[in-house]
Amino acid sequence: MYDYIGIHSENYVKKIKSKVLEQYLTSQLGFTTVSNLRFSKEVNGEFIRLNGIPADLNGNYAINTLEGVEEINLIEIDVPLNLDDNLELIISDIVNAIVKEFSWLIDEDHGLN
Repeated sequence: MYDYIGIHSENYVKKIKSKVLEQYLTSQLGFTTVSNLRFSKEVNGEFIRLNGIPADLNGNYAINTLEGVEEINLIEIDVPLNLDDNLELIISDIVNAIVKEFSWLIDEDHGLN
């Protein structure tokens, strides 16, 4: 099990194109593309990993691969195990930037206080 922060469109209805997400994350937030809809960013020796995911209207998903996925309505950011105050602030800034850019919501179960 791992900790993550979920960001999604309201009621999981609105979707964004995979290419739009990739362009934003790489050009504005400094992430690198690992594979389709998988991104990472190194901060102080720790990797912040982010996945774009197509979910159903309840936020559920069951996928084997993200290859070929062209639209998503859920983003999960893995929280590194060695989280310190500085890294927490950086992740918070990333989450808030994504929320603002796409007018999405932070998941209540995995949100930031």
